[in-house]
Amino acid sequence: MTGVTQHGTTAGNRLRRSPLRFISAVMLLVLTVVVVASSLITAHVIRDQERLILRERTAAVAAVLGSAFTGTQSSLQLLGAIAHSEQGRSGLFADAARSVTTRSGQAWLVTTQTPAGLRVTAAEGNGPAVGQVISGDQARLARRALVTKGLVSGLVRDGASLRLAFAMGQAAGPGTVAWQESAISPATPVPSTASSPWRSLNIALYLSDRADPSALVVTTTKDLPLAGLEYPFRVGANTWLIVADGTHPLVGSLAQDMPWIILAIGALAAALMTTVVETLARRRIYASALVAERNVSLQSAIAELETAQIHLVRQENLAAVGQLASTVGHELRNPLGVVMNVLYLIEAGAGPDVNTPMRRHLATAKREISAATLIVSDLLDFAAGRQPIIAPVQVCDLVAESLSVVPPPEGVRVVQRDGPQVVIEADRDQIRQALLNLVTNAYDSMPGGGVLTVSTTSVAGSVHITVADTGMGMDQETRDSIFTPFFTRKARGIGLGLAVTKRVIDAHGGTITVRSTPSVGSSFTLTLPAAATLPAAAKVSVAL
Repeated sequence: MTGVTQHGTTAGNRLRRSPLRFISAVMLLVLTVVVVASSLITAHVIRDQERLILRERTAAVAAVLGSAFTGTQSSLQLLGAIAHSEQGRSGLFADAARSVTTRSGQAWLVTTQTPAGLRVTAAEGNGPAVGQVISGDQARLARRALVTKGLVSGLVRDGASLRLAFAMGQAAGPGTVAWQESAISPATPVPSTASSPWRSLNIALYLSDRADPSALVVTTTKDLPLAGLEYPFRVGANTWLIVADGTHPLVGSLAQDMPWIILAIGALAAALMTTVVETLARRRIYASALVAERNVSLQSAIAELETAQIHLVRQENLAAVGQLASTVGHELRNPLGVVMNVLYLIEAGAGPDVNTPMRRHLATAKREISAATLIVSDLLDFAAGRQPIIAPVQVCDLVAESLSVVPPPEGVRVVQRDGPQVVIEADRDQIRQALLNLVTNAYDSMPGGGVLTVSTTSVAGSVHITVADTGMGMDQETRDSIFTPFFTRKARGIGLGLAVTKRVIDAHGGTITVRSTPSVGSSFTLTLPAAATLPAAAKVSVAL
């Protein structure tokens, strides 16, 4: 259960550390783009709808104004006809003018071209009197009306006052102009009423084809200039301009806010969908990672089980081999001893001449029996596996004794480098056997001759015995297997020498290390403590 929890924690930590997955990020980006695009499209449609409604309502205002101006043109035509046919009845023009007056401050008059200028021949309202000659803006407007067909409009300034004038040439006969003037105050906004055609608009009306402040006729707001829709329309011979803007969203507040609503809801939906997709994906990844980790653990456990099984089988095989080696060793030792004694007796009776064929054959037989005896000794040592019998041992003396037991072959020079005399607590026979194994292996690795160096040093309470040769050396694969029982690269031998040596050194609480380079040589170093520490049972057996 603890292992499962640890695996789950590992997978969970890995997921928490992982950033937003690519597919989730792409989906979030796509959804965000779709939402923003939908919001922008909706805003564009609403703006178009707003502008269409504004144009329709502005056109309605222009139609109302055009209708009013058409009425003014009809009134001027009627008054001109009355003035032309009045025949001395001045009251008829005045009565007709008062009947069409809609507001205070309006003036109706007829001017006639004379040598002295344009003289007023009929008048009603707050304007020039009959017989008065007009000048300034009025004269310019009248002259333009005389040469223009249809209704002419303009602004007439008289000191500080401003009047809106409409004029029609030839209305009362040749050389006459029919007038209508109304006092205006463009700077004062006209309030909107429920019946006003511009009740939901802010408008500015200009007697011009552009938004010229000097041509402003009327406005409903102080916030000028307006940045709204410009709607030009014709009034007689002049082009007028209406600039209009809505006082509130003409499409409605809900429609106006719809892009923001779409953006907010879309963003929330995109975040929610991304969260759901990412959560499901992370759960799947977590499950996959957990399964992978458990598979790794299972494979590791299977590998450990296989290793343990192989080790157990190997131990059983080694135990069987050990029993066989012990039996074979005991059975062969006595016959080999007898054969060696017989050879000794034959050699004693062969005469003093060492060059006879008999002597050479006896030497060969003795050498081969010594090799067989060494193999039997390795088998017995490997099979016995006894605990060391501890006693004080002079290291340098032990090294010299070991080198004297196995003299070097021809072509091999032995160098012994002794350090300080050090006494260790060890099994003399086992350490000597270990040294003999290393020395004989070094001899075997130098078939063409070389140098064997055995050095002794003392470092920090431990003794180092190094056996180095200048032989063939070993590759990495051989170095990894040299301490394995029955592993050998030699033509002769059974591969137990180094295995026995390692077991002896391990039993003394020491270590053995090796360095080797192919074609350069090998170096084995035995590290032994100055005083071996043994289990209590071994010490007791020594005491007995």
